[in-house]
Amino acid sequence: MKSRVENVIFDLDGTLTELNLPFDEIRKALNIKGRFILETILESSGKERENMFEVLKKFEIEAAKDSKLNEGALELIEFLEKEGIKKGVVTRNCLESVLIFSKKFGIDFDYIVSREAAPPKPSPLPMIRAIISAKSTPDKSISIGDFKFDLLSGKLAGIKTVLLITERNRSMISEFISLADHTVTDLRGLIRILRI
Repeated sequence: MKSRVENVIFDLDGTLTELNLPFDEIRKALNIKGRFILETILESSGKERENMFEVLKKFEIEAAKDSKLNEGALELIEFLEKEGIKKGVVTRNCLESVLIFSKKFGIDFDYIVSREAAPPKPSPLPMIRAIISAKSTPDKSISIGDFKFDLLSGKLAGIKTVLLITERNRSMISEFISLADHTVTDLRGLIRILRI
């Protein structure tokens, strides 16, 4: 049966890939204490901000080079391609890391919205940009991610949200699971949702 969804918006780290960004190492390298890294960088300005972004970018590129696909990723991508459903990435990462990931696994995205292209999630703007890039609408788009920022961004953009529950995020999801329209424990679970 043809899916009513025509556009799937993926988070990258922790969703398409196993989460391998060394957040503690990044905080140490940037001298950030217990806060969200990207928000802290965005609070700085000028040369300091530029330098901090360069450090973060190096970590992201290394993580992309060493990335491993989450269980079911290729099956889901193949299903989307077979069904003619558009697929893209909305990430808080730099564009270069997504391109490295895309090339490594031979996944051609219809669009990529990185932090250079729009304010980062939880802002709805990257999701809105993704919907426009796919020439879609909120009611025909769905997003999948592993963290509250993914779900908030999707909700604020007016789209259905899917939470990927992993061993890594399981202990913290109680604070944001209510933002999810659906939950899956494997990316193949999204295929079942798309067939509804």
